Order: sequence, then structure tokens, then C-alpha cells
Amino acid sequence: METGYKNVSLLFIVIFGIVFLGFFKTYFGLFPSFNNVTLIQHIHGLLFTTWFVLLFVQPLLIRYGKYKAHRIIGRFTYLLVPCILISIHFIAREAYLNAVAAHKLQPDILAGMYFPTYQIFDFFVLYVLAIANKHRTPYHMRYMIATSLAILGAGLRRAFAHVFGMSGAEAVLYGFLVPDLILAGLIVYDKVKGQNSRAYVIALIILAISHYSYYFLPESALWQSVAGYFVRFF
Repeated sequence: METGYKNVSLLFIVIFGIVFLGFFKTYFGLFPSFNNVTLIQHIHGLLFTTWFVLLFVQPLLIRYGKYKAHRIIGRFTYLLVPCILISIHFIAREAYLNAVAAHKLQPDILAGMYFPTYQIFDFFVLYVLAIANKHRTPYHMRYMIATSLAILGAGLRRAFAHVFGMSGAEAVLYGFLVPDLILAGLIVYDKVKGQNSRAYVIALIILAISHYSYYFLPESALWQSVAGYFVRFF
């Protein structure tokens, strides 16, 4: 493991802490009764918690030479990640049906589907890039770090809104900016250390396109048509 990343597990703890804070009001803080929490929300929370546990454990296994255990756990993600994606789909379905039941306007509902859609896309693409580069450790590690930043935005938006009292628009903006700025900082860090930051650059492009398309794409005829097609399967 690169010397500058020997404590990368601490980064995953911090990111999970932010996600935990963001979802404290609507999920974690409801323990033990979990009133009004559905089964799919429990499954979704368990799957993502498992993902963060693996993100924490995997670098430690590499650091202490437990390469076989690292590979076995890595193969387990071939099952875990599809389950995560399916859970996001059902969370989106639940949100859609609740919005329909609340008699919200269909264009607004379809626009709201943008968040879970881009989150599925970003997380999956970055994971695939990590697996495609599993034999190129520097790239693999950086793409795995990027998957955690793709998840971070959802927790940040809620933390900014629920904990810091920001408006919805402010919470969304800062939920986009913080992961992007972290990636930009990691690019600079690699440049200073003389490391190849290409994986971070690619990850930043992916996240930035998804993030800032939010300001024009969800209301567009293209998105409304595509989202309208997919919600038929809900």
C-alpha cells in the first residue's frame, strides 16, 4: 500500500460518520422502535453499512499482508453491489409511489427521480472501474475511495438540511460541492506526492457531470421522457 494511504480506513470512518449523521433523523436515530421504517429501508441501510465496513476492512487487510482474505471479501462484493443497486431501485420505487399517493405533479415526481438514478449510475460505474483495475492497485484503491464519495452526497444533503438547517437548495449545492472538492484535494495531494491521479480525475468528471446536470436535466423533455418510461416498471 502507498505510504500516503496507509491510514485510508480513517477516511472511510469519517465518511460513514457523515452519512450516519445525515440519516440519523430519518433512520439511525429511530432505533430501536424504527417507527414507520419499511423493510426495504432496513435492507438498504444494512447493505450500505456492510459496504462501509468492507471499505474500512479491506485496506487494513492489505496493510497487514492478508491478501487472500482481501481477495475473498472482494469477490463477495460481486453479490453485495448488485443487492445495493436493487435496494436503491426499490427505495426509488417507494419514493415514487409515496409522491403519487400525495398527489404531486407528475413532472415534479419524475424530476425527483434524478437523485436515485444518478446515484445508482455513479456508484456502479466507479465500482466497475475499481474491479476492472483490481490488478492495478493504485487505480483500484482510488476508484474504491471514489465510490464512498459518490455515496457521501446523500448523507451530506440530509446533514446540511436536518442538522445545520440549510434550505433544500443550499443542502443540495453543498452536497455536490463537498465530494467534488474532496476529489479535487486528492488530485492535488497525488500531484504533490508524485502519484498518478488519473483515477481521481475520471471520478471527478463522472461526479461533476451527474451533480451539475441536476440544474438543467430533470426538468428537460429528455429526462421526463426517460424517467417516465422507467417508472412504468414501478
